[in-house]
Amino acid sequence: MIMLIKEQLMRKIFGKVEINTIVRKMEGRKLKQIEKNYLYRSIRPKLIAAGILTQNNILREINKDKRKNIFFIEYNLDSYGYEMFSIKKKRAKKISIENLIIKILTEYPYARFIEAIPIILIKNKINKFKLLELSSMYGIKNKVGYLIETAIMLKKLDYLEDFLDYLKNSKDKEISLLVEGDYDFLEETSPERIKKWNLLGRFFDKDFKKLNEVYL
Repeated sequence: MIMLIKEQLMRKIFGKVEINTIVRKMEGRKLKQIEKNYLYRSIRPKLIAAGILTQNNILREINKDKRKNIFFIEYNLDSYGYEMFSIKKKRAKKISIENLIIKILTEYPYARFIEAIPIILIKNKINKFKLLELSSMYGIKNKVGYLIETAIMLKKLDYLEDFLDYLKNSKDKEISLLVEGDYDFLEETSPERIKKWNLLGRFFDKDFKKLNEVYL
């Protein structure tokens, strides 16, 4: 067991002093006060967190191949008017447009899918109350607000104006990434409009306008 603690991989979690403290504790040796502090303030919380991650199979979820589910998203985007050129002829289960938007933003936040959302918002009428409920539940009101604003920028959608106003006035203060990436880089290079929604991401109005010309 002690040899396991000394494995190089453990250095990814514990510092040198923490590892030495764990070893001394496992050997039944008396700990100095500073080592006791490490044990209770740093080592134990990390071990508890690691146990929770293991219990919930987080590593398995991270490593899970999501490619087989990509078709499900592509199929639904295609069914709502955003043609995916890679789509095959087989069918998949169709979900509501509101659930599709949430699923993209929470489970499949790839740029090509996010860029499709303003287009399907323009092409399809949404249930704004359902979308508000879902976006509040998942803590992504800012992301939904930014994409609705983008859709309205591309085409006037009167029925969504009050929804947009509400989202503008109830923004979450925490800054989040619209798409995965390096935080510092995105903080420097994200356009101002997306930053106004407390978001970071390299999404540009000119690119949305190009997509608008293709799909509308």
